[in-house]
Amino acid sequence: MVWRCVGFTFWPEQVFRLRLFVSNYLNVFGYIARAKLERMLLPDLMIGALDELKPDLLKANGIKGLVLDLDDTLIASNASSLADAYRLWLELMKTENIPLVILSNGSPKRVRYWAQELSLPAFALSAKPFLGFNKALRQIGTKASETAMIGDQLFTDILGAKLAGMKTILVQPLTPGQMLHTRFLRHIESLLLKGGEHGRSFYRG
Repeated sequence: MVWRCVGFTFWPEQVFRLRLFVSNYLNVFGYIARAKLERMLLPDLMIGALDELKPDLLKANGIKGLVLDLDDTLIASNASSLADAYRLWLELMKTENIPLVILSNGSPKRVRYWAQELSLPAFALSAKPFLGFNKALRQIGTKASETAMIGDQLFTDILGAKLAGMKTILVQPLTPGQMLHTRFLRHIESLLLKGGEHGRSFYRG
């Protein structure tokens, strides 16, 4: 049997070799794409809670400014008050002259309330991971390489900050999340982050 395509003749053995070449090419491309995605989702630092982050650690890593996620990073998404430990942490950052800005996908009403309550500049409906990071950088006046994004989600906070050239710090979320899609993504993120205990970004057994 002979296959004809655009004026060229392919025998079965040639077709098999072509399919093998394409398959190998796609596998290599897939591996490279997957590895790059892993790097984009892997935070530079993982901490249990926001108040574990000390000024000395920031300075040692060349971090001069901080961009903060709001819900489940700074304040629980189902809470109406800020923990005393986090309030003290914010005061410490201000004392150390580390500029702060809130970057949230939350509603303008909620973000505006906390911006006023904490005396911090803030952006709502930021469309992370695609938008908002450059606005935050301009607000605090630090270079991307000298600024860290602190958040609780890989697919919004970490990915977006990496795309903007920023350093990234992942915190344990304060709640499982109120939205169904947030809970689903948290499950995916927990699977991806298992590699942290094994010295790899994403552990596969």
